[in-house]
Amino acid sequence: MDENKFYAHCLQGDVTAAYKYLCLIPDKSKKNQVLESKYYHRFFGGKPFYRYKSDDPWIRKVILAYYRYFTSVLTGKDAEDAESQLVKSLGVLITDKDLICNIDVIEEKLEHLFEEKGYRFLGGVTSPFRGPFIWKTTKKMDFRVELPHQTQEVTVYFLSEFIMQSWIHFATFGEKFAGGWAKADGLYYVDEGPKRKRAKLDSSEFQVSYLKHETQHLSDYLRFPKLHSKDLEYRAKLVELIYEPNSIRLLKKFYYEVKNDPNYPHPYSSYVLMTRLSKMVFGIDEIQNLEKWKQVKPAQIREMAWNLYHEHTKQLEGSGKETKGLI
Repeated sequence: MDENKFYAHCLQGDVTAAYKYLCLIPDKSKKNQVLESKYYHRFFGGKPFYRYKSDDPWIRKVILAYYRYFTSVLTGKDAEDAESQLVKSLGVLITDKDLICNIDVIEEKLEHLFEEKGYRFLGGVTSPFRGPFIWKTTKKMDFRVELPHQTQEVTVYFLSEFIMQSWIHFATFGEKFAGGWAKADGLYYVDEGPKRKRAKLDSSEFQVSYLKHETQHLSDYLRFPKLHSKDLEYRAKLVELIYEPNSIRLLKKFYYEVKNDPNYPHPYSSYVLMTRLSKMVFGIDEIQNLEKWKQVKPAQIREMAWNLYHEHTKQLEGSGKETKGLI
């Protein structure tokens, strides 16, 4: 099985496609048989068994409400209907009934309730679906980060002891998860996951794919405060390519993320990036296979990424600070 292809379906929010792909694999290994069984029982068997990292009955009910929502949207059910059911399920767990029809206000209330229990709760949307991050421990460290046009001081908050890591973690049984995010007060880093997937602070995974990527978001939040997520992700990925010595590591990741749908900022930004690079390298808009990309020198990739970044920046500056995006 091509695990990159399998998990690409999951990251695009389509567990049904991932499961169909898995089912069609002939002569499955023991590992893939176990994986197929896990996906069947969680998403398609009708009676899923969930694990919880808390013994608190109220916390378990909140998490269950989100698990059911994840199961619905990841298997192609109507997202609005799923969110309406989520509102109902969470509403009965909150005493203030005036909140029951507004998911954003409900999550604000949940933030305070979880804080009383010793946890941090971050609600909202990890495009295109809702799904909170809930954790206990936060540590911080300061970094100085070089970007294409500036050097920026940032504070990184290292988060651990999670009891929920949004829908990507759920969709992949923890194999994939959001590595972090940027907010006005600094960067947040998920310092938890399988040991084999934990990045060292001096690695490209941390220094480039996390630190430079998220710091670019911080910079763009100030320069272009209304910029759409797909443009933000496009720019941050170009910055990754500008500084990454082993460009095929990133190109492989972006290649498998590709989805031509603006509703999915991460996959769509990879689609735009890979399409534009293909035009520059191979002279055609069609994205080429990885074997061809392996033949392209990293220095050439870095130069083209810089050119695309510079071009996009000039266009944004020409459109003004209030611009919402170009791609």
